[in-house]
Amino acid sequence: MSYKSHKSIKYYQLLKKWYVNYSCLLDLSIKNFLKNMKILNTDTMTLVHRGEDWPYSQSPCTKEMMSVLEKNERFISWLQPYGSKTEDQIPALKVHGVYYMLSLRMMKCIWRHVRLHKGFINHETALYGGKKLKIPMSLYIEKIRTQKRFNVSFIYIYIYLLSVIFFLY
Repeated sequence: MSYKSHKSIKYYQLLKKWYVNYSCLLDLSIKNFLKNMKILNTDTMTLVHRGEDWPYSQSPCTKEMMSVLEKNERFISWLQPYGSKTEDQIPALKVHGVYYMLSLRMMKCIWRHVRLHKGFINHETALYGGKKLKIPMSLYIEKIRTQKRFNVSFIYIYIYLLSVIFFLY
């Protein structure tokens, strides 16, 4: 067994031990949050941008907390696997010192205000001077897919105008 896999197994064992010992301190919604969200192993990643810790006792997946997350990126941290490109960065939410992966629904809620305009570049400069993504790549691909449905080619507009002109005469 390699050192990294041994280290990650120890990490998950410690996390499980912490959860068993301190689960009585957490209310029911945080317990459900811990079960439903995927834990990210930070041993194999670098922290690109650190967001604020989740200060609420409720899960961010609830409807009440979705309104807090809407158009609000301050809770989002960006993690990047070692030796990977900027496009591989992962947005995460930190709850009780543990980073969790975001669902697509949460991503759509947080980055709802971002519009893909002509010449949109999905990179920005982070506070430390490095590059980070504006929106996650999975959401970026989803937004491009949705945008393609509403793009109308010039040829279709031309044909439509010709048919309207001929109909009027």
